[in-house]
Amino acid sequence: MWQGVVPVATGGAATAGLATSPAAGAAIERGAQAATATTLNPWDLILNAGPVVTGVLVVLLAASVICWAVVVAKAVQLGVSRVRSRSFLKQLRLAADDDQATELAVRAGGQSPHARLWLAARHEREVRPQEGAAAGGEPGEGPTKRLERTLSKAVDLEVTRMEGWLSLLATIGSASPFVGLFGTVWGIMSSFINIGAQESASLAIVAPGIAEALIATAVGLVAAIPAVVAYNAFVRRIRVWNEDLAAFAAELVNQEDAKRAAPPAAG
Repeated sequence: MWQGVVPVATGGAATAGLATSPAAGAAIERGAQAATATTLNPWDLILNAGPVVTGVLVVLLAASVICWAVVVAKAVQLGVSRVRSRSFLKQLRLAADDDQATELAVRAGGQSPHARLWLAARHEREVRPQEGAAAGGEPGEGPTKRLERTLSKAVDLEVTRMEGWLSLLATIGSASPFVGLFGTVWGIMSSFINIGAQESASLAIVAPGIAEALIATAVGLVAAIPAVVAYNAFVRRIRVWNEDLAAFAAELVNQEDAKRAAPPAAG
């Protein structure tokens, strides 16, 4: 009788053990998923990131702030220059003589590239009116050639001034993805180290490190994309400025030639 009861009790215990094992596994899995969901919150991942990934995120954040500061400053600079130059050119056509035009150029010269070109041409005509090497030019070089060279240098100077800080945008646009990639590689490496240390490849162990790595990549792209777009836009606008200033310089040279070729007024 005792021997008959034992298998029943043993079987019942085994059956109960088999019945409860899947439930316990499911509970553990649900707990792991809940822990993973909590851990994979983006803000929590950023705040709890490792020192290396945190350093990468700080560098990329600083690069993004610098990028937007340069974009705003450059947009304001080019916008103000455009407005002032248009106003100067409009008033220049209405000027009665060179003295009035010079006065207008001095008034707008601080923020108008066209006004600064006019002042450079006026300085060349007044300060160096002589011919050839005595005026600081090449032997046999006439005033027209000297004026062309002076205005060419002035145009290059204006374009260089407009291109200021654009190299920083190019650097941010090209380097930020690689900095983010470094954070990605480091995060994935940390995930594999955790797998080896805990001897488990469950999602709760692997996912946080990989998600942290992907955040570094995303932040790198957030810093790089505006920098590249702004750089290309500014380069295109400065190219238009270069052509416009070169045309204005040629117009000043032609006006000077016409003045020299005009017959003197009858006394």
